[in-house]
Amino acid sequence: MATATGREHHWDGLRAFLMLLGIPYHAAMVYDMRTAWDVQSTVGSEALTLLSGFLVTFRMPAFFIVAGYFAALTLSRRPPQTWLRGRVIRLGIPFLTGLALLSPLQIALVDVADALRGITSMDGVAARTAFDVTHPGMHWIMHLWFLPALLAYSALLAALWTMMPRTASSLGLRPWLEAWVHRLGSGLLPLVVFLSVIWALFIDLSHLFLSTLDGPLPYLLAHGVDPYLRYLPFFLLGVLFRIVPSVAGALVWRAGWALPAAALLSAVIAAALRGHQGLEPVHAAADATAAVLMSFLLIGLALRLCRSGDARVDAVVDASFSIYLFHHPAIYGLATAFLLVAWPPIIEFLLIAAASLLLSFGLHRLIRKSSLALFLFNGARPKVASGEKPIFTTEDRSQGTLR
Repeated sequence: MATATGREHHWDGLRAFLMLLGIPYHAAMVYDMRTAWDVQSTVGSEALTLLSGFLVTFRMPAFFIVAGYFAALTLSRRPPQTWLRGRVIRLGIPFLTGLALLSPLQIALVDVADALRGITSMDGVAARTAFDVTHPGMHWIMHLWFLPALLAYSALLAALWTMMPRTASSLGLRPWLEAWVHRLGSGLLPLVVFLSVIWALFIDLSHLFLSTLDGPLPYLLAHGVDPYLRYLPFFLLGVLFRIVPSVAGALVWRAGWALPAAALLSAVIAAALRGHQGLEPVHAAADATAAVLMSFLLIGLALRLCRSGDARVDAVVDASFSIYLFHHPAIYGLATAFLLVAWPPIIEFLLIAAASLLLSFGLHRLIRKSSLALFLFNGARPKVASGEKPIFTTEDRSQGTLR
């Protein structure tokens, strides 16, 4: 739903919400009893294991639907080549900055945490850390992986967009899609769920097969398939929502209890099955179902709850990318510190989540005071005096990184 100014506030609200969900998800992973993470407590929590399993079902799928929608929105306003150059700066600069400044810190914290847990010797932690922070590899990417994924998706979309005007006009693409939406009717949602399940099984089997092969190429391909290829359909679905609104109209939740009930049930089942050996295909099916249904439910809820602008939501949107960048090393540091005490996991989780949010938001307020820091961490161009030529030709930061 767009306002008279053309601003679609529900997408902004959903974007901020999904970015902030990274905090409880990663904080809960510290206490996950069935899925390994880089920094984990010696005491797990079944409740937090279920929470992390629940959040992971829909957080990134919904994120990439939003990203695809905003990509199509902004791409319609400028030439594909200009738009893609802006994406490279907007996403590439924070990625490189994160690799250079945040990843070494996180690698060091992982080494310290391993020593505190007794996995490695405390005597050699300094030498191991010195080696690890001077030998970068794919493991350095960590939570930054979504940035190269978005860059790859953006490059693909720009190439398709370049061909789209001729293709769409010659084949009547939009009327054809709208006709199919009308023809399928209520069968469109089950079809999307079915295709999502097939895709998830394909990704899991491909990753498993490639992981059994020796050599650097299979290793790179396995990590290219999951997570980088896994979320491409969700990004393209977001693009489709923008260019063919009837698709979104047919899929997004509007009213009733059937879709919310199915979405929550599938997410709970996926959370309960996550990490159980021998049940991977069943988990993949439940997870893929929840990814689709929960995403459509959240978009529908955002439509209901974010009909107009809100200064508080705008502030969170403005800070959401910085919060996502900084919350991860903050959680690593706090989780490592809590290895020195034996408090109840729920208490530690709440303290880690709250402190990470406050620290990340505070760091965002600091970098906002520096044009250089804002450019390095958010890829946003600095303000210039009236009449001067901007140094960096990227989109205005008010449009948001996901756009």
